[in-house]
Amino acid sequence: MSRLEQAQARLDAALRRLDAALQAAEAAARTATESRDRQIASLVAELTVLRQERDTLGGVADQAASRIDAVIDRLRSAVG
Repeated sequence: MSRLEQAQARLDAALRRLDAALQAAEAAARTATESRDRQIASLVAELTVLRQERDTLGGVADQAASRIDAVIDRLRSAVG
């Protein structure tokens, strides 16, 4: 094998390694992106649930405050 052929063979091998490395990097990036997207979707779903719970608790707190005010009014009337 001539020096030119040897250099060509080494170049071809290097290009194959580079291509394999690039494909591996692209696959890793794609996997990371998919994982991040799943995590974002999970956090959005959790946030939605927390907002609903907050709204429900806010309604319960309003009801409790109204009932407390009604009891205070009845006590004032009874003492009154």
